[in-house]
Amino acid sequence: MKRMGMWLLLMTKRLMKKPSFVIILVLLPVILVGYRFIISKDDGTLRACIYVPKGSDDYAKRVAEQLVNYDCAARFYMTDSEEDLYSDVIAGRAEVGYIFPKDMQERFLSRKWDGAVTMVVSDTSQYAPFVNEFVTVAVYSGIMEDYIADYLVNRSGLELSDEEIRPIIRENLAKQDEAGSLFTVSYQDYYTNTEVSYEEVMEENYLTKPIRGTVALFVLLAGLAGLVFWFQDNAEGRFKVMSYEKRPVINYGSMFLPTLLASVVGLVCILIAGLAGNIFKEIFVMLLYVIFVTGVCEILRVIVPSVNAICAAIPILAVASYLCCPIILDLKKILPVVTYLRKILPPDYYLETFNATPLWVMAAAAAVVSAVTVLLELRERR
Repeated sequence: MKRMGMWLLLMTKRLMKKPSFVIILVLLPVILVGYRFIISKDDGTLRACIYVPKGSDDYAKRVAEQLVNYDCAARFYMTDSEEDLYSDVIAGRAEVGYIFPKDMQERFLSRKWDGAVTMVVSDTSQYAPFVNEFVTVAVYSGIMEDYIADYLVNRSGLELSDEEIRPIIRENLAKQDEAGSLFTVSYQDYYTNTEVSYEEVMEENYLTKPIRGTVALFVLLAGLAGLVFWFQDNAEGRFKVMSYEKRPVINYGSMFLPTLLASVVGLVCILIAGLAGNIFKEIFVMLLYVIFVTGVCEILRVIVPSVNAICAAIPILAVASYLCCPIILDLKKILPVVTYLRKILPPDYYLETFNATPLWVMAAAAAVVSAVTVLLELRERR
């Protein structure tokens, strides 16, 4: 046991002396600092554009003005033409665009709201549903007075005129609005399932989201680097001094150590970026991911014939992870086949754990991969 501990210490020292591995560890913080410098020039606010055609009714103009002046996580602005709106969405200047109809009030009062507001959004947008919540609040809060007046005057059977009921409706709606109970958009913390304030939400820049995906990718690259080092050490006969019974631990440790070191750096980067929620859950999920990545590398060690094949596979896995996993863009809306390709890419399991996928999925994946590595080791020893 003492000899094994000494071997682990020596392996760690050897890793830190390898320039290629040190570059992997240093590269992540460097990318993080550079990325944060770039996004510091942007306030990170979601942008949405609105087009109100000339000759539109007052209701459409009123809703658009309310959205432009809305103090929320999305910044709304007006465009001069429908072409400008499409151009802004295509160029990425706006996350989503909304085209209001000229007869907006009439449509909503007659309950013909299906397709009334045209939404223009790119296939890769991940935040359009979030922005839609604010538009829905503005549209229905603006028409609420008309709905209530229409019901009380025309459908309730009460002998009240529109002129009599309007002041009462406005007074009560104002009271409800001041109390904050008429329309509210609540923000839930994913980890604690508790409501957080609007100010806390605004402190998190949505542009920092790709950092977590980059961390997942770098942990995978560290594990693959450990696999390459194993092939080199095995070719040089470094494992011959260890007994045959200890070989499985040596094989596993050769990939577990670099993966673990990269995960520590990754967790620090996540903390610096302000993406960490419950720190204990962050550590637990990362540990499961380390076990999962190590297991995948161990499987590759057994089934891949040579170090050259591993070196050729590393850039392929890196590019595939960046394109298929939701690190920067979610391409499954454009290419549905991406959904199936993700299942063979380790970063997806880590990222999906933070996208409302149950934690047990990550734990089950780590357990299954670990079981496969044990079976392969037993088969290899026969």
